[in-house]
Amino acid sequence: MPRNISTNRLQFFFIAAFLAAAAASPALAANDVMTLSVTSFESGISYRDVQWHSPIGMISNPCSQADYFAATIDWGDGTGEHKPDTNVRLRPFSTENKTLVVDSGVYLFWDDSHAFARSGAYVAKTRLSFHCLGDPPGNQEIVSNFPVHVYARIPVNQVEFVQNGKNVGTVAGHATVDLSITLDSPAPPSGTWVKLEAIPAGTFNSLPAFYRISPFETQETIRHLEVRKPAAVTSLIVKASTVGRPEQTSSLSITP
Repeated sequence: MPRNISTNRLQFFFIAAFLAAAAASPALAANDVMTLSVTSFESGISYRDVQWHSPIGMISNPCSQADYFAATIDWGDGTGEHKPDTNVRLRPFSTENKTLVVDSGVYLFWDDSHAFARSGAYVAKTRLSFHCLGDPPGNQEIVSNFPVHVYARIPVNQVEFVQNGKNVGTVAGHATVDLSITLDSPAPPSGTWVKLEAIPAGTFNSLPAFYRISPFETQETIRHLEVRKPAAVTSLIVKASTVGRPEQTSSLSITP
């Protein structure tokens, strides 16, 4: 998969993978109704912080129609149980019966705002409470536990402007450059999110606010970043940071 694949394409990839997995395995065990697909995270940062909105798990409705359907998650880090975002949709059962129901199927869930304060091993608990339409009164509840690993963020060691595989100090407006990011050590299984800041802002046509270094990689390159044409010679630097002191590129001179 290309390293600079867009967020929208990544979201499509993850959703397609979830749906394909669900189609391949329609018979679910009781403890599979609410499962985590992401179990490795970085400490001190949330998916919302890095503007990453891919789902982290699946919820399978065991009813043909459920007239009660509630999912919660507790990450085991002392932040308590709460309701994640889902794509579950309610609809009236029929024209005559306006009872709101959730149809049988596989749904996705997100928890973009949660952040682990510290690295370590945790046990996340998912809980699905539901009632199948037409069943006797009383909700059913299924609880599942998942080991979760949280990793410390890896500091940035170096960030450089590159063109044709070599360091570059001057480019013309509308030219493209690559941005090479090197960490102090390989990224953990969660990957490492690097915050990027161009100074002055707006010099690139597009620069992601955060870029994810893939698991077990020490260096990655963001390719084909186009610089805007300035009215006069402009100097550009990019700062890159995770924890600790930010690193920055050498100055790139951009000519009209």
